[in-house]
Amino acid sequence: MATSNIEYQEALSYPLESYPLVACHECDAVYQRHDIPAGARANCTRCDNALYRNIPDSLDKSLALYISALVLMIIANVYPFLSIKTAGIFTENHVISGGYALYEFGMGELGIVVFLTSIVFPTLSIVGMLYLLMPLKFGHLPFAYGAVYRVVRACEPWSLLSVFMLGTLIAVVKLRGLATVSPGLGMFGFIGLLFVYSAARIRFDPEVIWQHSRVKQLRSTQIDSQAKVICCHTCGLIRPFSEHLHHCDRCRGKMHFRAIDSLERTSALLVSAALMLIPANLLPVMTIKMVGKGNPDTIISGIIHLFEGGLWGLAMIVLIASIVVPGLKLSAMSFLIYSVKNKSTWKPRDRTLLYRVTEVVGAWSMVDVFLVGLLSGLVQLGFLATVEPGLGVVFFGAAVILTMLAASSFDPRLIWDEAKDSKEITR
Repeated sequence: MATSNIEYQEALSYPLESYPLVACHECDAVYQRHDIPAGARANCTRCDNALYRNIPDSLDKSLALYISALVLMIIANVYPFLSIKTAGIFTENHVISGGYALYEFGMGELGIVVFLTSIVFPTLSIVGMLYLLMPLKFGHLPFAYGAVYRVVRACEPWSLLSVFMLGTLIAVVKLRGLATVSPGLGMFGFIGLLFVYSAARIRFDPEVIWQHSRVKQLRSTQIDSQAKVICCHTCGLIRPFSEHLHHCDRCRGKMHFRAIDSLERTSALLVSAALMLIPANLLPVMTIKMVGKGNPDTIISGIIHLFEGGLWGLAMIVLIASIVVPGLKLSAMSFLIYSVKNKSTWKPRDRTLLYRVTEVVGAWSMVDVFLVGLLSGLVQLGFLATVEPGLGVVFFGAAVILTMLAASSFDPRLIWDEAKDSKEITR
């Protein structure tokens, strides 16, 4: 639920009260931070991005959820994940098996990516949050809390638990005609982890950390309407702009008025991703051998076989994740770069929404990589049936990672620099 927001210049008409300030990370508008009802959310009036929320008992709830997530993470990784049985042959795998299978087939780099995004980054995020929240429960800030929070923030976009779970469901459907597939305790733990980890992130309010810090947020009475201010995108700390201010006083994260060389880096990453998509679609991504025979499948041929087999829902998911999403993401990001370079004032709010959607959906293309890894690690039934990854999946994985990096390197505040409602002050 959004509440009414008072913009920065309007806030200065209340000189008798000292309100902390908050800046929008997507359009750079600055507001006074007011109390809002429990469960409510304050949105930016310019771009509709979420500014802050009021989460009652955030510390206790998020701490309990992160402890539960750690327990479920251990269960998910220690116990068997999936097992298949056919013609008297039984085999099972673990969450780590997909990445290890890619490594054994000579695709170590891709195996490391699967290992990091399905195990390492989620674990670092959970352990990092517990390191922060447990001392806070007793009223103390832990050592190097800013550095740990920066690590957590960096890991969260690459913690692809939900994408891994979708790849698992597709793998189960794909194997149903080959063998009897049974979930293991690890899979039930992983499903629980997915929900608990998501709930923990939703219930966490960063203010439970920063309210204990000695470095306090800038307030409306401490600065005038013509001042230049700069905001830390890690912890949200606002400070008067200075050419010599490069790191945040509170979390030690890098502070910059605009991301340095944002358009150039984003363009280079997009071009690289487009080049990777060419061999990704031409080379085989997987070969399924039945009784020693099988033909390599490209992304397109695999989708066609799914349609021919009557698996329309599964075929549509793979089509959207593997073909539609990468293509639309390249097009959307190219359009945003073009509009910013040409100083367009056309619908900045809509362009910001386009960027927001593009940033969120891009990771779902990794479902193909997880699917190939899972099948390669699970379906090793000797002469009866085997699954071998193809070189195409390496290029496809590289393309997905490059598009994700491109989205993260793009600074959406550039969209608003030429907007008609731009303020005279620099934020």
